[in-house]
Amino acid sequence: MVADGVGGAPAGQIASHLAVQQIEDYVTTCDHSAAPLSTLHDALTLANDAINKRARQDRSVLGMATTVVACLLTKERVFVAHVGDSRAYLVTPTEITRLTNDHSLVAELVSSGRITPEEARDYPYRNVITRALGIAVRTHVELGSFPWARGHHLLLCTDGLTEAVADQTIHTVIADKAQDLYRKCTRLVELVNAEGGLDNVTVVLVQHT
Repeated sequence: MVADGVGGAPAGQIASHLAVQQIEDYVTTCDHSAAPLSTLHDALTLANDAINKRARQDRSVLGMATTVVACLLTKERVFVAHVGDSRAYLVTPTEITRLTNDHSLVAELVSSGRITPEEARDYPYRNVITRALGIAVRTHVELGSFPWARGHHLLLCTDGLTEAVADQTIHTVIADKAQDLYRKCTRLVELVNAEGGLDNVTVVLVQHT
């Protein structure tokens, strides 16, 4: 999973830490007979509750929030749950496919046709999040299930990567068979920094073997 404290809100690092801790605790201790998507949905819902409870107890962090994208994997499928604009991608040797939809103002404007994808890259309010853990008492978790196979990669990342590096460049780096997973992640971070590193960046990469 990847969680990214929402910029402009107080204590984003606390919200993201609480989310990771709550989701990990739930997934590792729950009844594993439940369907993977149900498990993820319940985990993110409990994380939202934990963030809101902490904010009620400590007014200094009131308003804190975090994005999150979390996955459970089997040999045949990737199960994804997310809230916000941290993304999941499936990368095959020939293509890169985004598995998540951004919960952001810009994504809604593009979807409605009010601005173009090209305009979205420089839109002044492109960092406005419409959905995140901690924003409301209840949150709508988006869920998805996708096939994957040997040789495929799953990429989880914050918007610090996708704002700075084009999807096709990300694919080129990950599809490079000469590099191991650590070097691929390092290279993606290097590319972000070469563009100025205007936002924090987190990259998690998993290979199906």
